[in-house]
Amino acid sequence: MFKARRMISTAVLGVLSAATIALAGCEAQDGSLEGETITVYVGRTPGSGGDLAARMFSRFWQEKIPGQPTIVVRNMPGGGGARVFNFGAEVADADGLHIIFSPTAGIEAVLQTPGLRANFAEMPFIGGLMSPNMAYVRTDQVKTPEDLLTAEGLRFGGNNPIARMDLLGRLALDVLDVDYQYVTGFQGGADIFNAARRGEVDIQVASLGQYRFSIEPTLVNEGLAIPLWHNPGTGPDGEPYALDVAADIPSFEAFYEQIKGEPPSGKEYEILRWVLPRVNDIVYAAIAPPGTPDDVVEILRESFAAVTEDPVYQEEARKMYGFVLPPIGAEQGTELMRSLYDVPPEVTAFLTEYIDQVR
Repeated sequence: MFKARRMISTAVLGVLSAATIALAGCEAQDGSLEGETITVYVGRTPGSGGDLAARMFSRFWQEKIPGQPTIVVRNMPGGGGARVFNFGAEVADADGLHIIFSPTAGIEAVLQTPGLRANFAEMPFIGGLMSPNMAYVRTDQVKTPEDLLTAEGLRFGGNNPIARMDLLGRLALDVLDVDYQYVTGFQGGADIFNAARRGEVDIQVASLGQYRFSIEPTLVNEGLAIPLWHNPGTGPDGEPYALDVAADIPSFEAFYEQIKGEPPSGKEYEILRWVLPRVNDIVYAAIAPPGTPDDVVEILRESFAAVTEDPVYQEEARKMYGFVLPPIGAEQGTELMRSLYDVPPEVTAFLTEYIDQVR
């Protein structure tokens, strides 16, 4: 397993250690970060979905942290989202004042891609948010869900073979044994949606927020597309469960049984079940650099959870997304992050070949 290394001079290390000890002592005494500035790093460009999520959450977060410190959001895109996590693991000070809050790189960690040097299992997990997603199809060939099984040459629009929604979409379509072509290279969800509007692609896996605000009113309500399924959450028992925020769209398991008459099964479905929680249950993750003092981490965890329970934040989230992003607690998030590095060899082999097939 790759262990992230810090490259810091002895003098800087001494100053940093003294500062960390002083901060930890302050936390032990009064649990306050009054007068401090916390920098939240986002691995996305300004105005992107990840950036907007971090900025909106941070406005409420600074009010919940004892002492109400100032939170500054800094964008650090690059490396397909890996740059910000590498920074958090190798460069950022472990003083509780530097937090990575960004879309996760679950498959990159599972496959240990060279560009991702951070080890999430070594970075304290503070809290996370799920960003539910769903699949829809144009009605040119598919008027009803059952038509999906007989349609020919449907075009599934994607971004990158290793991208979360691309991988989940391909696996689901293969489990269903749908005849489709994978069209990749779009810059993002908005580009794929516009291609669907022009009739250049037929199927997209999109965020539920994009579906509510863009896809549903312009395509579904106009009879140009129908929703298919949403990707469910995963319970503590490992079983998938339908999400309340997508109650009007069946979970993948319910959709499969609706059109096939039996529960899903098979090798590809087992891979989908394994992949789903690790790339989908945590989409926006707040994590700290390795070595961040435990008492500071606990304060950040408690304040993060307090935001998710705040009615004012929830109302703001409804305006922004059309629903409240389901929260992921510290215990569940920590377990999921650790599981990224406990990968059965057959899963690694399957995913490597599956992704390489369409690169």
